[in-house]
Amino acid sequence: MSLRSAGIPRWILAATLVTAVVVAAVAVRFGLSPVLPAFCYLAVAGVPLAFIDARQHRLPDVITLPSYPASLLLLGVAALFVPGGPGLFVHALIGMAVAVAFFALLLLLSPTGIGLGDVKLAGPLGAYLGWLGAAAFVTGLMAAWLLAALTAVGLLVTRRATRKSEIPFGPFLVAGTLGAVLASGFVGAHFA
Repeated sequence: MSLRSAGIPRWILAATLVTAVVVAAVAVRFGLSPVLPAFCYLAVAGVPLAFIDARQHRLPDVITLPSYPASLLLLGVAALFVPGGPGLFVHALIGMAVAVAFFALLLLLSPTGIGLGDVKLAGPLGAYLGWLGAAAFVTGLMAAWLLAALTAVGLLVTRRATRKSEIPFGPFLVAGTLGAVLASGFVGAHFA
């Protein structure tokens, strides 16, 4: 019996495959280091959230909210074992706070522009980007906006969307964050 004949939807199979590939890329990026579990959690939680938001236009609290203590716990433990760890953890806390505040402000200014799920997702993503430094933080968020804009333009040009269409932002937040995390390995262990 194949997985498809077992009634598993294709998008779940795709999400599982992409998650495995991203976890492998994260493992190559960080190697056997104390931060590996934290960044693997980012992949394991983030990729399925991106797929769910793309399909259902929602970011379930059952994944986003536990990601706050999970990310802080995993990064906090890693901070005990890496040089400069306490400072990196402070950067993660700042990244989390700034990301949530920024997205909450965006939600207040333009409630139709992003959703509350995006605000909730921004916190843990901001923690991971903050751990990597200010440049990674800005790069990850800017990459999300750029990817969303390019996708929107592509959808408009191909007439698969209109100016009134709602496009979920969570997949772009996750992609921008993971892209910045993986790219930081090429630029250096610390973007800053």
